[in-house]
Amino acid sequence: MRKTVAILLTAAVVTGAHLGESASAQDCFMVTSTGQYINLNHLCRSGLPSNPPAVRPKPKPKPASPGSDPYLETREYPTYPASVNLQAFLRVIRYAEGTDSEDGYQIEFTGTRFYNFADHPRRVRCSGRLCSSAAGAYQFLETTWDDVARRIGAPDFSPEWQDLAAIELIRREGALEDVEAGRIERAIAKTANVWASFPRWYGDYHGYYGQSVVPMEYLVSEFRRQQSIIASGGGGTPRRPAVVRLYRGSPQ
Repeated sequence: MRKTVAILLTAAVVTGAHLGESASAQDCFMVTSTGQYINLNHLCRSGLPSNPPAVRPKPKPKPASPGSDPYLETREYPTYPASVNLQAFLRVIRYAEGTDSEDGYQIEFTGTRFYNFADHPRRVRCSGRLCSSAAGAYQFLETTWDDVARRIGAPDFSPEWQDLAAIELIRREGALEDVEAGRIERAIAKTANVWASFPRWYGDYHGYYGQSVVPMEYLVSEFRRQQSIIASGGGGTPRRPAVVRLYRGSPQ
């Protein structure tokens, strides 16, 4: 019967201090069950590189170049807020929705206020039998805000992003060019399904949702008034132009 040889596997490289004078500082060996020392330097050294390779730092990822993501596009609103007509139309929306006061960006349905712009307040308020989560200067419903905010990349519910979200809703309804061209009645009619206080035509008093609306002639008059105020330099400090990233194929 062959005698079994026990091999010490836990230390392939051991200094002389571990096994006495028979092992040099760089020895690679094994020890049998009888205590016999066997030098394996010729095997270990042949498989180990003399100089370990230098550790190279991982390269930093390069920032994505414009247009590198096929699912995203950049849309610029170069006329915002320089365009008198666009600013005036935003104010008309606020006039119709009852949020044209200084704190209009903080108004919820029923007129209550919120004081944190980190996100849409996400509270349902009721007035009689009518309940709504509408909030902000343009009375965004919670679901509407979530959709638009995701598409324009809004990080919060601040006034600037509320304005940009409203512009995106105007664009979706195909009314942005009408606003810029001063075709105010057409722009109001196209966005009547977005803002319930808008009529669809002159003489429409129940609007898209069958509830009371602000008459068309009142809105047109307010638009002309705001045009004059803005053109003369009144009504607040314009914000800088905005560039927004949107998913391709977003609703038109």
